[in-house]
Amino acid sequence: MTSLLKKPLVLYKEDVHSPIHENPLRIAFLGGPKSGKSSTIAKLTMGTFTETHYPTHQIQPILHNFAPTSFSARCILDEVEIESSLGYLSKQPNIVLSPVIYQSYAKPKVPKKPVNGGSSSQELIVNSKNPYYISYFENNDNNIGNSGYVPPQVSPILIDLIDTPSFDPKRVVPFLEASMYVKLSKEILHNLANEPRKAVSTNPLLVASGASEMNGNIDGYFFVYSAVPSYHPPSYEEKELVPVPSPPNNDPNIPTLEQLPGDDTFNLLSIMKGALDEAWKEYTSFKIRWSQGQEHDIFSFKRALKTLWKEKNLLENDNMKDELKKRLKLESNSLDPSDPDCPPPIWIICTHSDNQLASPKLIENGIKVAKFWKCGFVAIDNMDDDVDDVLALLMREIVERKKLQKGKKKIS
Repeated sequence: MTSLLKKPLVLYKEDVHSPIHENPLRIAFLGGPKSGKSSTIAKLTMGTFTETHYPTHQIQPILHNFAPTSFSARCILDEVEIESSLGYLSKQPNIVLSPVIYQSYAKPKVPKKPVNGGSSSQELIVNSKNPYYISYFENNDNNIGNSGYVPPQVSPILIDLIDTPSFDPKRVVPFLEASMYVKLSKEILHNLANEPRKAVSTNPLLVASGASEMNGNIDGYFFVYSAVPSYHPPSYEEKELVPVPSPPNNDPNIPTLEQLPGDDTFNLLSIMKGALDEAWKEYTSFKIRWSQGQEHDIFSFKRALKTLWKEKNLLENDNMKDELKKRLKLESNSLDPSDPDCPPPIWIICTHSDNQLASPKLIENGIKVAKFWKCGFVAIDNMDDDVDDVLALLMREIVERKKLQKGKKKIS
């Protein structure tokens, strides 16, 4: 039995050409106008993007088979060679690791090198495996076992990238219990179909049920803002400046920003965070109330018939109704990543970081906000050859959270 445990797991190349999970991970991009959401998604999925700005008017999901090939992306997803991968990432000035990822590097692990145990060039040796991808080395790789760090290969990861319209606080609704789907048939709409259909002007951040991409199955969020304060030419007239929202509780860790033009996408970060937090509070409370209603079943027709003439049971029903009314208070969001009810992770993306008009102060303040929110930060420029790091970083965050939640279940 001992010899079997020491034997490395071997698979074949055909086994790692396809994703190992059926349901794609769903990642939503939120940001203001011209923040770079759509161009980043285009760069990730097609390798290029158009410099002409076309506003996104409706939610657009794009299914992407993410196959990490770059050294940095493979390094980020390496779960075994902690010292080597952390050493590389700590030298990248454009990346700030989230506490969840950083603490995963702090855990004492013994770096393992796969043992070259086979002779066929078609064989692969598993380095690590999680629910979303397999890390592996080719069996005939001469670098295996050498002192030089070589990050493992990674199997493809199925990801649904969700592009959203520009975030407008006047039109965004944090939470809806059911989505307003306007393309329903007349058999469903009945008399409502007699009038001309009107487009829904609100954009919900989170939907409990119905035909909506922004439902509770989102696995992660990207908050996108541009390092360029504004692309609009300066006006000859004095422009009214919009004050930046005050940081919560006047916390000194949040940078105090001077007034900037109202179209600055950085100013929307705190508004998006507040709206998303509110949405998940309402969603969590909705799920709790729904489960409580199912448990009590106080409106069940069958139960009502059985207890119709029993004053005692009628009194119990009234007590149950009162109990549910008292629990209408919104539940607070869990801040513990190991809690399965904790909202999905957020990463901040700063785009146009290499642009001549980029503001170093905006990049610096984005890092400060990420540290205050205890989330990750990455600055990119879509003019660069490779931006796969953004997906790899959020992917690693999701994997580490799943490990924490699994460990918590075992303890409980």
